Amino acid sequence: MIPQTLLNKIHHQDNREGMAQLPDKCANLIIADPPYFEVKGDFDFVFPSFDAYLEFMEEQARHYKRILADNGTLFVYGDAKNIAYVQTIFDHYFNLANSLVWENTNPHKQQTKWATGLRSFAPLTERILMYTQDVFNLTECVFYIRDYIRAEIMKAKGRVVFKEVNAALGTATNGGGVASACLSLDKAEPGMITKEMYLKLQEWCSPYLRKEYEDLRKEYEDLRKEYEDKRRPFYNFQNWGDVIRLPNFETGDYEHETIKPEKLTRTLILTCSRPNDLVVVPFAGSGTECAMSLKEGRRFIGYETDAKHVQTATDRCHQIMRTPTLFDTIHQPLNQAS
Repeated sequence: MIPQTLLNKIHHQDNREGMAQLPDKCANLIIADPPYFEVKGDFDFVFPSFDAYLEFMEEQARHYKRILADNGTLFVYGDAKNIAYVQTIFDHYFNLANSLVWENTNPHKQQTKWATGLRSFAPLTERILMYTQDVFNLTECVFYIRDYIRAEIMKAKGRVVFKEVNAALGTATNGGGVASACLSLDKAEPGMITKEMYLKLQEWCSPYLRKEYEDLRKEYEDLRKEYEDKRRPFYNFQNWGDVIRLPNFETGDYEHETIKPEKLTRTLILTCSRPNDLVVVPFAGSGTECAMSLKEGRRFIGYETDAKHVQTATDRCHQIMRTPTLFDTIHQPLNQAS
């Protein structure tokens, strides 16, 4: 249980100390925008070496692993030159779902001008690694049906031989076919047996396999709903691919060097969390992730070590809370034109 005093607040605290106070598996969504290492902003230049930076990022990964819910999602921002090193660390702890590219589509004349001195192409993109735990899997529902049928065949025949099962079903008499598709222990996602096939198996296994097909199907549907409710939320209402093109017109509003667009942040939150979920923001900065969590009816816990940014982020969240809404519900998802 998370104390109310921790919720919906930007804590002036090192996130490692703050996250240590949180219970296991409490975060439904983590949006981490850490230092990129010697790219932009004073916070990018506090590490004595790149190895020290990577040690810091591994420590972050361990904290995220402990607090992320089994059906939670983690986003980690990074710079194109360094993100590959960060990914090799986080890949040890989580399942990589996407390596997203955000292209800042602001007018690039000024950026391309200063980049000419680099003797390389202008850096106009940032990376976002999307990680999951994905403990819950809908195939477990089919496993339940498969295991029941296999157990009943074992009672009736002493063993499960696919060739014999296929013969009883009147299908292919080899070791593949329906028997392999529906009853194999090696299938990542077994097939669901039809009612016609099940009735033939009942006759072949009599007096075993007594459950009616409709009852078995209902149990399956109930299990499927239970697992669906437990699955990681993902509602891609923007129909985005893994390259996201969005301008960032908010960079000058909050006196922070690396502000992310509100539309990008809102979409990540709406796509990968549910109302009242907990969003943990390890590097709150100017408060974009915290404010947008409030805007979309989520709870949040943010951490920031710079007192100036803590105040900026806090004021920003208070402004969201003071803004009246037309309905006493969460904001509707952004549409493509917004």
